[in-house]
Amino acid sequence: MLKDLSMIIWTIFLLECADKTQIAAISFAARHKPILVYLGVIIGMSIATVISVAIGRTLALSIPTKYLKIIAGALFIGVGIWTIFGK
Repeated sequence: MLKDLSMIIWTIFLLECADKTQIAAISFAARHKPILVYLGVIIGMSIATVISVAIGRTLALSIPTKYLKIIAGALFIGVGIWTIFGK
């Protein structure tokens, strides 16, 4: 269990580096007290994570894994295409 938790923490840490949230936090830190920015990021990310986990768990219980993988893959590819060609 500790190995799984460690893998989740490091994966999320690596994925979150230099994303929009971090850039926003850097911008806010330039204008506000660091403790306020830190608390804001912690609370905001906690809420977003709780919502994401709830949606993910609900989908995992509602949709067979085979179809869930296909849907996730299609969404991933779709967002990639949208990122490349979207305006």
